[in-house]
Amino acid sequence: MQLTIIIVNYNVKYFLQQCLYAVEKAIKNIQAEVIVIDNNSTDGSIAYLQPKFSWVKFIENKENRGFGKANNIALQQAKGKYTLCLNPDTIVPEDCFIKCIHFLENNESCGALGIKMIDGKGHFLPESKRAFPSPLTSFFKLVGLAKMFPKSMLFNKYALGNLDENFNHEVDVLAGAFIMTRTALMKSIQGFDEIFFMYGEDVDLSFRLQQAGYKNYYFSESSIIHFKGESTKRGSLNYVKMFYEAMSIFVTKHYKGNSAWLFATTIKIAIWLRAFLTLIKSFFTRLGLAIIDSLVIYLSIWTVKKLWIIYVRDGAGFQQDIVSIITPVYVFIFLSTAALAGMYDNLYKHVKAVAATIVAVVVVLAVYSLLPETMRFSRGVILFGGIVAGCMMIVYRWMLKQLDFIKETDEVKKMQQTIIVGANDEYANVLTLLDSANLKERVLGRVSIDDETNNTLGNINNLKNIIDTFKIREIIFCTNSISYKNIIELIQQLPKKISYKFYSSQSQTIISSDSKTNTGQILSSENLYTIAQSYQRRMKRFIDIVTASILLITFPIHLIFIKKGFNALKNALNVLIAKNTWVGYTKENKLLPPLKPAIITHDGFIVQSNYTISNDVLLKMDILYAKEYDWLQDIKFIIDNYQKLGG
Repeated sequence: MQLTIIIVNYNVKYFLQQCLYAVEKAIKNIQAEVIVIDNNSTDGSIAYLQPKFSWVKFIENKENRGFGKANNIALQQAKGKYTLCLNPDTIVPEDCFIKCIHFLENNESCGALGIKMIDGKGHFLPESKRAFPSPLTSFFKLVGLAKMFPKSMLFNKYALGNLDENFNHEVDVLAGAFIMTRTALMKSIQGFDEIFFMYGEDVDLSFRLQQAGYKNYYFSESSIIHFKGESTKRGSLNYVKMFYEAMSIFVTKHYKGNSAWLFATTIKIAIWLRAFLTLIKSFFTRLGLAIIDSLVIYLSIWTVKKLWIIYVRDGAGFQQDIVSIITPVYVFIFLSTAALAGMYDNLYKHVKAVAATIVAVVVVLAVYSLLPETMRFSRGVILFGGIVAGCMMIVYRWMLKQLDFIKETDEVKKMQQTIIVGANDEYANVLTLLDSANLKERVLGRVSIDDETNNTLGNINNLKNIIDTFKIREIIFCTNSISYKNIIELIQQLPKKISYKFYSSQSQTIISSDSKTNTGQILSSENLYTIAQSYQRRMKRFIDIVTASILLITFPIHLIFIKKGFNALKNALNVLIAKNTWVGYTKENKLLPPLKPAIITHDGFIVQSNYTISNDVLLKMDILYAKEYDWLQDIKFIIDNYQKLGG
């Protein structure tokens, strides 16, 4: 057998599903086995995927054992000459494995092979090739200098920014998302070091391979999509802390003396600095901008007033009390207008800053004209002060955006122009799926993959022109009729402002991820259930906590009214610690959005009841409950079944 592919899964079943469809195509002409090892996922991954992929060997861990440990468990069963450790949130082209195996066979000194990775929008992922960490390179990465100077050999040495991503290179570190190596070699060095739980395993493995006398190579002749941000939120401070703690473990293990101490100290300082920057960023995304806007307006009007007195009034001043009154009024009007215009929903939007400025100036001038003569001071100061304030807000927002303190949000996302690239039957299926999510209106039409022109916007070969002509912002690729290789090549050539999504008719699922720091988007028949929505799940948990707390605080009273009152106390405790939920399904079904075991069902039956109802009826009841879930109904169920809460 040529190849063993090991995939560690944790709560990303839809991304893994798309990954396996791509892998299935890529191993068509080689002898290969695929092992999926699940780290105790709570999203029903095994039950969902196993029936769909009978050719995959699934291993189910009863606890989350971490990335390295899970890979090592699967490695013991590997039969291939080569082993590939692959992330579940990846898509590989059809010729990827063949090219990589060919490279390994022709380079005996190669210990491990990494690959060129791009994210869901076609951006190159710099972690595809890296140097070993050092105090300085880690500090530059953590404080953002590596991002500001991506091609610098000094500031971005960790990501080897000076090496051309389009050529093969010998490098130090390969990303754990895609590492191909010889199985015998991997076993001889005992696989991943299990002291690392999630991050740092790939760095440590790369280091030990070099110590064993082998070279690590970055391979640019094929590319994969790595959605990232699926198993963890990479933009979070928790991610930063976990990643750099892993680096500390690496340093403690492989570095000695002053180097280790310096590295550890640098990491601690950098983590505190990053925490401070995160707090600043959080400040800017909430009240910070409104406060700064107020200061900018005050400063602008004060500056214009001073200049007006000097150059227009020849030194003659205004009544100070009038200026001190009119300025807060102007600030209030501006901030109110800006908030209503949504300027604080989209923190970097020139048009809204200008619009808020114009409206505020006009309103203040209108109010000004109604004031008695004794209360007026200068229309010019109001007009030019407003203009200066608007310009300053645009400039400082731009600066904050460059420093990554604020981000521009996509306001037109709900109205974005969408095209579907694929065959006619796939187009119809995608429309049906989008229609069920009330998104069908986005779609302008289909782009054909052949010479068909009837009822299409054009051919895939003219995709760039179609994007420019129709101002397209979103493309859904149908992966059954277009090769993954073709899709990956296309999204690297097309504009990066486009949002790319992937649909497989086998899965009836659309997946995407526009940012490496954000969790990916999934649209499937399953997550159309209302109960799967974040808001509804938060409210359900809130109701559980409140009602359980009330029951516990006032418990002695309920002994009079609730049958099996002490059981109700136990149930309330279990609900409070999230072991149970008050209202839930009648039967466990891993194909529905997961819920904790219920005390009562959504139809009022006690879960332990002997009342006989057919399984088909129970399933239909559960599906209806999940699809049309309303947290207010849970409150009603709890009140109606108050006396049965001890059941």
